[in-house]
Amino acid sequence: MKNLKILTVLILVATIGSFSACSSGGSSNTPGDTITKSYNFLKNKDYEKVSKMYLTRDGKEFSEAEEKKMVSLAAMAYEQHQKKDGLKNIEITEETISEDGNSAKVKFIIHFNNGDTDNENADLLKKDGKWFIKI
Repeated sequence: MKNLKILTVLILVATIGSFSACSSGGSSNTPGDTITKSYNFLKNKDYEKVSKMYLTRDGKEFSEAEEKKMVSLAAMAYEQHQKKDGLKNIEITEETISEDGNSAKVKFIIHFNNGDTDNENADLLKKDGKWFIKI
C-alpha cells in the first residue's frame, strides 16, 4: 500500500512537470523558458512544435518548405543527442533582454545523459507577446 502511494505521487509529479514544460504563453514566458521548451519538445520528438518556436533571421514565420526543412533538422538534432545517451536538461546561464523588450540573447548549457555538455547561445525575438528563436 505504501508503494502504491509513492507511485501515485511520482506519477502526479511527472504529469504536472510535463504540463508545465509544454505549456505556452503566460507571464512566465521568458526567452530562457522558450529555449527550455524547444529542447523539451525536441527531447519528446515533437519536431513540429520545435519548428513553430523558430523564426527566420528577419523575424518572419517559415514558409511551408522551410518548416519541413526545420522538422528534418530537428529530427537530425535528436539523433545527435541520442549519440550522447539523450538530453538530460538545459541550464540557462545568462538571459539579456534588450531595452525595448523585443529581442534577447540567451546563453545556456545543454547537459546530456552521458555527462557531456555543450555551451550554446541563441538570439530571440518577441512577436505577438511570445518569444521565438531566430535561426
